[in-house]
Amino acid sequence: MIDNSSLHILLADDDVDDQFLVKEAFTEVSKNVQCESVSSEKELFARLESGNHLPDLVILDWNLRPGAGSDIVQSIRRNPVTSSLPILVMSTSSVTEDIKHAYLQGANSYIIKPSSYADLVRTFASLYDFWANIVKLPPHN
Repeated sequence: MIDNSSLHILLADDDVDDQFLVKEAFTEVSKNVQCESVSSEKELFARLESGNHLPDLVILDWNLRPGAGSDIVQSIRRNPVTSSLPILVMSTSSVTEDIKHAYLQGANSYIIKPSSYADLVRTFASLYDFWANIVKLPPHN
């Protein structure tokens, strides 16, 4: 893995333990990852609409507000400022309908939360490599 590209991630997850673990995993993956977090739908939209530099991608807990993952993805997609922002849904759910619904609403990927820290680090190493080094992200306005 090449470790030369910076990646700014906005993590939307209401579980502070998960926020901590995700940030720690990204710290192990690369010094070039900036991971900020929000704990609610309200905080997520306040951050995205703040006029501050947009993140390169959003990692969204599908159950940030129980049952509202699809609404959140749709809202991000409807806003012209955030419509092209990559959204990675992360959830403990492996229910086929949740996965299908996330993609139908505009998610770019769906990741089932790894059950161990080592798996979390491996997952985020691949995620970093893909989003920071392989794909070309849309420009921020």
